[in-house]
Amino acid sequence: MLFVAVAIGMFMPLVVVAQVTTSSLNGHVADEAGEPLIGAAVVAVHTPSGTQYAAVVNEEGRFVINGMRSGGPYKIEVSYIGMSTIEYTDVVLKLGEPYELNVVMTASNELDAVVVVSESSFNASKTGAGASFSLRTVETTPSIDRSVYDVVKYTPQATLNKNGGISFAGSNNRYNSFQVDGAVANDSFGLSSSGTNGGQTGANPIALDAIEEIQVVVAPFDVRQSGFTGGAINAITKSGTNTVKGSFYSYFNNQDFIGTTAGPLEDGESREKYDTQLAQTYGFTVGAPIIKDKLFIFASAEYYKTTHPNVYSPDNGSYDGILLNEEVILPDGTSLGRYFNSAMAAAMINHYEKNYGISNTGESFSQHQVTDQSINAMARIDWNISDAHKFMFRYQFMDAFADQYDSGAYEYTFNNSSYRQSNRTNTLVAELNSRISDEVSNEFRATAVFVRDKRSVAYGGANIYIQDALTVNLGTDYSSGANAMNSDTYTITDNVSIFKGNHNITVGTYNEIFRFYNVFLQGAYGSYGFNTVNDYFNTDISQYGYRYADPDLTGGDTRWGATTWAAQFGLYAQDEWKPNSNFTFTYGLRVDMPVLLNKPTANPEFNASEIAVNNNQYVGTTPKPNVLFSPRVGFRWYMDKAKKSLLRGGAGLFTGRVPFVWLSNAYNNTGMEAKSVTVNQPDSDFPLTSNPYQDIIESGVASAGGRATINTLSEDFKYPQVFRVNLGYEQEFGQGWKFTFDALYSKTFNNVFFENLALSKTGTVYAVSPSAANESNVAPYYSVDGTYQAVVALKNTNKGYTYSLSGKIEKSFDFGLDIMASYTFGHAYSVNDGTSSVALSNWQYNYSVDTNSPELSHSLFDRPHKVMAAISYTTPMYANGLQTSISLTYNGGSGQRFSYTMDEDADFNGDGRTGNSLLYIPTQAEIGQMSWANPGDAAAFEQYIRNDKYLSSHRGQWSQRYGGIGKFEHHFDLHIAQDFYYDKKHGRKLQFVVDFLNISNLFNREWGLYYNAAWNLQILNVTKLTEDAQGNMTPTYSFQSPQSLSLSDFYSRWRCQLGFRLTF
Repeated sequence: MLFVAVAIGMFMPLVVVAQVTTSSLNGHVADEAGEPLIGAAVVAVHTPSGTQYAAVVNEEGRFVINGMRSGGPYKIEVSYIGMSTIEYTDVVLKLGEPYELNVVMTASNELDAVVVVSESSFNASKTGAGASFSLRTVETTPSIDRSVYDVVKYTPQATLNKNGGISFAGSNNRYNSFQVDGAVANDSFGLSSSGTNGGQTGANPIALDAIEEIQVVVAPFDVRQSGFTGGAINAITKSGTNTVKGSFYSYFNNQDFIGTTAGPLEDGESREKYDTQLAQTYGFTVGAPIIKDKLFIFASAEYYKTTHPNVYSPDNGSYDGILLNEEVILPDGTSLGRYFNSAMAAAMINHYEKNYGISNTGESFSQHQVTDQSINAMARIDWNISDAHKFMFRYQFMDAFADQYDSGAYEYTFNNSSYRQSNRTNTLVAELNSRISDEVSNEFRATAVFVRDKRSVAYGGANIYIQDALTVNLGTDYSSGANAMNSDTYTITDNVSIFKGNHNITVGTYNEIFRFYNVFLQGAYGSYGFNTVNDYFNTDISQYGYRYADPDLTGGDTRWGATTWAAQFGLYAQDEWKPNSNFTFTYGLRVDMPVLLNKPTANPEFNASEIAVNNNQYVGTTPKPNVLFSPRVGFRWYMDKAKKSLLRGGAGLFTGRVPFVWLSNAYNNTGMEAKSVTVNQPDSDFPLTSNPYQDIIESGVASAGGRATINTLSEDFKYPQVFRVNLGYEQEFGQGWKFTFDALYSKTFNNVFFENLALSKTGTVYAVSPSAANESNVAPYYSVDGTYQAVVALKNTNKGYTYSLSGKIEKSFDFGLDIMASYTFGHAYSVNDGTSSVALSNWQYNYSVDTNSPELSHSLFDRPHKVMAAISYTTPMYANGLQTSISLTYNGGSGQRFSYTMDEDADFNGDGRTGNSLLYIPTQAEIGQMSWANPGDAAAFEQYIRNDKYLSSHRGQWSQRYGGIGKFEHHFDLHIAQDFYYDKKHGRKLQFVVDFLNISNLFNREWGLYYNAAWNLQILNVTKLTEDAQGNMTPTYSFQSPQSLSLSDFYSRWRCQLGFRLTF
């Protein structure tokens, strides 16, 4: 009947990601004969705050207390008339994991209580794979960035990617959920590589010192947890207590705390230090009672700033080794030579200011300091209204920016031609936990998160793009003149728990509503392309581009942005049944219904086209509301009376959400509001202007037109879903040793798939030759519709799966030593990993044989092997107030995935894009039948195949997307803390901290190396295609030997940071 109610309740406005923010206590109370002691009183007191929770034992002898503060320590007292009162001390509750307490009471006439000190690590009741990280773990984990990810990467199923994001179970980090106190902290829109709010600036979504505990879940069979198909990170912030406590802290590092050049050196090279740079962090925390045992406050603030020089500049000779295509001669006959130096840079600025309508750009080209900065502050109120009602309110503010300079060894961007990425985030959380009766409790939570991301530029001027031997960028950055995103997220959660006999029933709802406003117009001030520096001075334009919004459709706004309203409605219910003290069975159902609340502007011309009609894809429509069911079951079985052996597991469906930028693409790219102007090789009198709408559009010099890019949403599109199965085994043995094993399997039910509807198959391309053609070495050849550049539809696929096996052993010794080691093996397979925020890029760069029907292959996030180890030791107090802590960690794992592809002077498969076709790996006999542009290419390619492990083992096949894998990497990190106690009774101390990352590189510059593998290695170049009478194509190749791996110079060097913390 409960699930019938769920189905009937679907009309209610409900939603997805109801993650937990509290803990709970449950158990059984009986006498020595095993008879339940009905009416026994259980009182739990959170010792630091005096917060009290109570329950009465029911007719089955069971009790439950929900909505409790995580952490502790707690003192729990169990009493019954005629029985000795039992008191448990030092009980610590884990976030989101019920603590089980089974009590056997004895008859007594004595008044003294029996005191028991909590020890068991098995009391916390999780059913699925995941991990919990206590405050102690957070404080002792080696970290320089002071990111939550530095802690949660020690989850066996987690992989920390080099772009700053974290992947769980082989899934894209965009498919994760990250919540702090139940409020959304992940980047719902999906622009940041880290996947968190503020991630585009490199800022952390919350200060690490404000966090009390972190929970990671990968396969939770609690239906309250949802909104992800990767993993979920739940963090809770610290709260005030009855004691005034706080801290002041600071961290510092500069160029002297970073190693010299890492890796092997070429002849004549020397190991170099970085130029002057500085990173500083300052912060404080404070918690205090406002009214003892009743009302508490906690506040924190953190300021971070880093400065470092931009490395590349014509002022310091960075480009003295690059010979331009021709000698640069100014119109007045002055020669500037063939090297990009200070004189040439100054002349370019002067020419720009005289000709492009911006007389004072403030441009410069000298080496200067680049700055990143963030401020993160929060305040939290906890109010014990009564023993039955607890209220919490939290406000958090973040303001951050990062200066972005895109210069490199072969590309230079002038100083004021770059941009500043800024972020401002405001978060509000309110939560009320109520005990309505001994059988009913309620948890209510409301949150609001407001995110403002923006790119700011020094001036609004035309973009100049010069593609000489050195690429040079001048003027406003091409993608930053009109680039902003506003995100508003509102959530309401309500969970009702009903405790009846051996059943703990939960019925709940989570309502989530989003509003996104996205401005993204490339070339918003116009963009002039030139083939050489000479062409720039002589105004010989190769191409002009300008993108704007049609003011007739946007109310006069030429910098219009699309607004997207979305919601996700859902309802869930579950029953946790405990037939005896050794076995728990959980079963539940979650029902979600995503909805887009507004529609894109319709495009009548496109909607009448054959592409639209034949594919049932229309601009202006959105997916129909569809109901997504997520049934789940889970169990926990203690296999022995001593509860040392635990078998746990479950199975179920998990519904996530897509990055909303993928949906927003269909609102921005309708072919209506946003207009594009493209003029190839314009006449010599073409206007040079930074006000293109007035000087080009309104003046009639050029008009919008050409082939537009259209994005559509399939009518039956569904949010991501995976079916996930987990089986885990935990064993305590010896003197406190613990072994954990987890097997995890996920099968894709719904995932994203991007298809370009502007393509049609017209023939075949022979990878070898027509005479050697067989089903293994041919691929489809396409033609592109002449009306549109691309028509990218967002669809679903059910192809894909992941699996992993992990084992971990750990022990905490009484004398302060903790050790842990784990190994994880697994694979992940997909057809599209959604690595870009742009629909066109997600289709274009999804390397494949058949571009519109990509093959199931390795995921970019597939890392087969992961090894972790950690050892930490804290000394006893010595020398009347000194204490030392040392933590050494090891992370080893498979390298980055990459694909073997081809460079394409000629478009290999006719899809209108180059560089995205997978390489065919010919047999030795087939190489001789291929057409080669240069003598010796065939022999060189043959030798390359023989020397490459992957290619040599896959001959006669197409290479797989992300079939290649980088070198296994080994990284050691070290944390040392020295405490000086000035008030031992209250734990007040001065602490000095040193953190080393990649410390092995300190002892040997060729140890601890980080490798960057390009996403694709282009082995061959398709120089031309020869067409036969049937429209089939035969390619001619040239061989080009790529570099498969390159060192990440910064991360391969050892790094160190010093810090201090004064606690009071």
